[in-house]
This record gives sequence, C-alpha cells and structure tokens, in this order.
Amino acid sequence: MMARASDHYATLGLKPDATAAEIKRRYRALMREVHPDANVRDPQATRKAARLNAAYETLGNAAKRRAYDAARPAARNGAIRGRRNDRVYAHWAEQEDWEDIVAEHVPAKRTAHVHEEPPWIEPAEVEVDMAELRRSPRVRRTIRVTNRCGCTLRGDVSTSEPWVWGPIGRFEVAPGATVEFDVEIISRKVAFPGISRVLFVASDWTGVVPVKVTGYSPKVRRVPPSTDMPYVRYRRARAVRR
Repeated sequence: MMARASDHYATLGLKPDATAAEIKRRYRALMREVHPDANVRDPQATRKAARLNAAYETLGNAAKRRAYDAARPAARNGAIRGRRNDRVYAHWAEQEDWEDIVAEHVPAKRTAHVHEEPPWIEPAEVEVDMAELRRSPRVRRTIRVTNRCGCTLRGDVSTSEPWVWGPIGRFEVAPGATVEFDVEIISRKVAFPGISRVLFVASDWTGVVPVKVTGYSPKVRRVPPSTDMPYVRYRRARAVRR
C-alpha cells in the first residue's frame, strides 16, 4: 500500500500536482488503515504511521512542500547514480576474482555511537489511580525526554495499548534540549490488568515508560450458600394453584 522510498508523494500514493485538500484527505484515509491502535497485531504499524506522518508534515505545509519540490530533482540525480553503480556491480560480477573485488570495496563498519550521558526520561513510570479515571473520562500525563549528549537524538515513539493515546511517529531532540510528549489514558477503553507502555526507539538508545492503572480490585462473585431444606411438595402445589 505504501512505498518504502523516501518520496513523500509515493508514500501517500499521490501525484506531485495533488492539491492540499487531496493530500489531507489521503493522509487521513491511510492513517485510519495503519494506525497502531487499530492494528495491534501488526509489528510494522508504528513505522507505517511514522512514514505517513513524515510525508504529511512536509506536504501538508505549503512552505515545506515548496522546498521539498525544489529539492526533488536532486533525488532523481541520486537515482541515476544508483543505476550507474548497478552497472559497476554487474562488471565486477563478470570477473573471476569478484569476491576479492567486492571485499576491497566494502566500507568499514561504523562504530556504534555512545552517548556522553544517556537520555533522561521523566517520569520513570506513569501511574493513574482508578478513582481519577472514574472522575474523568480522560486523564492526561506529560513525559519529558532530555538529550544530555552532544548529538541529535532521532527515533520513533509509540504506545503499546489502545487505551493509551499519545505520540506516534518520529521524534527528534536537539543536543541539551527537552521535548514533551502528552499521553492520555482513556477510561472507557482500559483493559485490565491495566499495564501498558510508551516506547522510544532510536538507533543507539531505547527508552520505556511503563503506564499502570492502580487501585483496581477485581469483583468477587458471591454465590449464595446452599440450603439443606428438604423439598416440600405441598408448597409447590399451592404455588401452582395460585
């Protein structure tokens, strides 16, 4: 349904001359299909939604769209260079020592980035009491992520249960900056035991904020005690005559 390429028009399945209304309508239709809340069994739902968000964030803004359209020819030039590289690889494949040639041209593996200090998440976990959920249909909490390193932190954020509504898609935190994410617990959708999470995944860091509903006690089914009273036939007959 969605292209894996970085072409935002291809992601939304639209032509470059699509109107702003068509872009908005198409984005909403696709988001309803791939939203993680409606596709809890699809492990790729979060990334699909993230690609849609990235495409709409660019094409849904007039200024960003003009800048993106102006840069698109450069992307086509990159595709041409890719086809040239394919011809080079085809030439290597014809050589007897093609394995040695390929080994010589394999770039060195990049070392994994190590943060000077790991990102800071506050609070470490979110707890909502049942009494608060009974008073309000939606309970909001704020999660803050602080980048304590000199790099720019980029990744994806998602929630694990439909009753936790919050940020879904890409996030970016500049060096030394703090970004806030609002999450809402929907009381009518809570599924017990009431455990969920907000997940932050970057290439060099993963952060998890558990979300818990507290103060819940399951109802105990009360079974009336059995009676050892003998069956009285005349009582049944009297009840039938009445």
